[in-house]
Formats: sequence, C-alpha cells, structure tokens
Amino acid sequence: MEGSGAKPPWVIKDLLLSESATLVSAQPHAMKSLSLLSAALEAVVTRQVWGYFPAPEVNSVLYLETEDPSWMVEARIRGLAQGLGVEDQQDIPGFHYACVGPFDLLGELARISDLVQKHSPNFMVLSTLQNLLRGKDWNRQEDMQPIMAAIIQLARQCPLFLVTHSPWDKRQKRAAGTVTQAANFMTAMHYEKRSNRRTGDTFVHVSVDSKAGAYETDFSLKLETDGSPRDPGSVRKLVYAGPGWPKGTGKEAILAELTDDPDASAQDIAERTNLSVRYVQKIMKDKAESDESRKKR
Repeated sequence: MEGSGAKPPWVIKDLLLSESATLVSAQPHAMKSLSLLSAALEAVVTRQVWGYFPAPEVNSVLYLETEDPSWMVEARIRGLAQGLGVEDQQDIPGFHYACVGPFDLLGELARISDLVQKHSPNFMVLSTLQNLLRGKDWNRQEDMQPIMAAIIQLARQCPLFLVTHSPWDKRQKRAAGTVTQAANFMTAMHYEKRSNRRTGDTFVHVSVDSKAGAYETDFSLKLETDGSPRDPGSVRKLVYAGPGWPKGTGKEAILAELTDDPDASAQDIAERTNLSVRYVQKIMKDKAESDESRKKR
C-alpha cells in the first residue's frame, strides 16, 4: 500500500519481464525461432536485442530448439555470430543451446530445471510449444492447464520466451489453441512477415501486448543476410527497423488481407494493417480496376 515507485523489472526492455513468460506467435516460417535465436546470441554479446532493446544485465541465455535440426540451428548461429563480429572458433561465454527435438514438457520439467540451475541463464527460449505437448490438445483447456502451470513454474525460476504458432486464419492475430492460454503470459508478441518487392528486403512486423504497459508495442524488424537465401548460414542479424509497419510493404499487407478476406471493408483492413482508410481504399480501387481489366482481355 505504501508503494515503492519501482519500475517494471525488465530483463529485455518492453519484451521480457523477470519471473514471467512472453508468448511469441506467428504463421509458419515467419522467423519466430530465428529472431529469438538472434536475440539470445546478441543479448550476451552486446547487451541489446535486435540492435535496439536494452538487455543490460544479460550474461547467460539458454535456447532449446525442438523443431529445427541441429545442422540448421548451428549454421544460423555461425551466420549470426559473423554478423555480430564474432570471429571463427571464438567462444561466446554465456550462450547455451541444445537441439533436443520434441519432448514431454511435464515429464522433463525437472531436467529443464536442472539445466537452468547449471547455466544460470537470465532468460531462456523454448521453441516451439506444439513439440512440448506429447498427446495434449492445445484446444482443450483441461489439457493445457497443466502445461501452462509448468510454464509459469519455469518462468519463476527463469524468465522465458515460448514460441508457438498462430491460427491458419490470418485474421486471428494470436496464438493457436485455447484462447485462455494467453492469460498466463505477462507479454504477448505476434509476428507478421512482409517483403518489399521493390527492394527485395524481408521484414517482420511485431505487435506487443504487455500487462506492464510496454512503450514499444508496434514495430518492425529487418532481416539482414549475406549470401544465398537457400543457405541458413547466410543470415547475419535482425535489426529494429522503426515503429509501425515497414515502409514499402503497406500495399502487400493490404493485398494479403484481401486474399484472406475478400469481403472485408476498407475500415477493417485499415485496422488490421495500421494503415489509413484512404490508402486502403486506393489500393482496393486499383485492385478492382486491375481485376476488371484482366477479365476483359
């Protein structure tokens, strides 16, 4: 009641709070795991995440991958390390990872706790939720309740990011599964991948909803690579690209929404894409004229 006036205890400012979990959702191949692998590596090397978000007290991280194979994760680590200026064969103190494949979270909770005690990470990443369920249905509250309880228990020991997928319906910008699971997370982040066709640049738009009232709630990340896009080691870093949607991708965002929901109004699409109604109306008009022209050919 007296109050101390203390600020929220951010581990990574606006992204992750101490003794809590952050839920990260997106469609497949939207760079969820890649962005958090980059965040984990960068945090111990530079004390920042994505070149922007302060992580001043981070000196140890733990990244557990259950989806991607070790050869891909390790190629990405080498590429990201190069982007951070880490020389070949140079050790990165405090960065710990394991490609463990799918496992039963409830059955392996004690082993994860032992890893946390061993490495004392300031935060960890669990990628991805569907590979931790072992027979549980993420649409059923009775199945997810013990899973969420386990996540909360882990987060009390070490704050964490939990990576998961969003529904196939892109209009639902949330984590797939029972909607009640989001209540267990202090912060929720939703990714939407976008490309600038003119420049060839790839971005991720990130929406943040935090119970603690994060300042950065709508921003974009840019993927930087060097080499063939088919080589997972070509990735160099993800960097903060400013607030809002990435410039040059607004038209693609509107067209994507129209593909998913052809009957949506300009107002609906403007709200989903954070673009002006006038601009949405222009793109919708241009598309209608283009479609009509093609029909006449």
